[in-house]
Amino acid sequence: MMGKNHQSALLVMTDRATLITIMDFLPSKEAELVKAKIEQRTEWIGSSWIKTCTFDNDMAFDLQHEIRDKFGIKTFFTRPYTSQDKGTVENRIGLIRAFLPKGTDLNEITDQTIAEIDQKINNRPIRKFNYLTPKEKLLSYKRVALIS
Repeated sequence: MMGKNHQSALLVMTDRATLITIMDFLPSKEAELVKAKIEQRTEWIGSSWIKTCTFDNDMAFDLQHEIRDKFGIKTFFTRPYTSQDKGTVENRIGLIRAFLPKGTDLNEITDQTIAEIDQKINNRPIRKFNYLTPKEKLLSYKRVALIS
């Protein structure tokens, strides 16, 4: 998600099964920085939970093959100018835009603000989950994994 004048960005990652959304501030779209943030989050989540990852057709994701090789995750790219290829994350970005409208200078947003938005989005009931929140849905998956 790009900030004002494309000078900064948020890396937004969404799990399609639970709609858990995590965000990280990016001072630039340098491929090495983006790769490092994705690797950091993948290690934090646990790569065994991640099966695939779909990236925008953007130079910022140029090093996706290193993520693929390091974690054994299948990686894909969207078709150019085809936001429906990644509809889930686009929907979540729409929710984030309620807090950070287009034209917002993301360089002025604090990590605390990002964490607060993250909490609000991940604690928002979802109709398709019978009004469980994404966090509750994730916990139900983890309970099933512990039982199995």
